[in-house]
Amino acid sequence: MKYHSKRFGEFEVTDDAILNIPEGLYGFEQETRFALLPLDPHVDSPLEWLQSLATPELAFVVADPAPFAPDYTVTLNPEDRRAIGLADDDTFYTRVIVTIPEDYRRMTGNFLAPLIIHPRLKTGKQLVLTRPDYTTKHPLLPNAVRDN
Repeated sequence: MKYHSKRFGEFEVTDDAILNIPEGLYGFEQETRFALLPLDPHVDSPLEWLQSLATPELAFVVADPAPFAPDYTVTLNPEDRRAIGLADDDTFYTRVIVTIPEDYRRMTGNFLAPLIIHPRLKTGKQLVLTRPDYTTKHPLLPNAVRDN
C-alpha cells in the first residue's frame, strides 16, 4: 500500500511490514500504525525512521540500543509479552527514540521508554522502565566523541 510522508513523499509499505502499536506512543496514543524506514537508504546506519502511517508529518528517529550500550537489556513481564503476542520463548527487538540536536555528537536515546517489537507479528509496545543506570537522554556516543 502507498503512503505519504512529509519527509519521504510517497512510499510503499507491504501490509506485513506495518508495525502496529495498539496503545500508541506516549503523547501520541492515537498513532498506532508505523513503518520502520532506513534513515538514509544509501547509507548503512543503526538509525531508522519510525514513520506514522496516519500523520504524514510525524516521524521519529529510532535506534537499536545495542551498538550504543551493549549491556542494555529489557526484561519483559508476562503482561507486556502478551500485549505484543510473545510466547515465553519468543525473542523481541528493542528500539529507543533518538533526539539529534544541532551538534549530532550530542545525540541521545530514551533508554527509559523503549519500544519492544515482536519481529514476526510486527506488534509493539512502548514501555516505561525504572532503571537508575539509564535516562531519557542517554548519550549515544562516547565522551571522547561528544567532547571534541
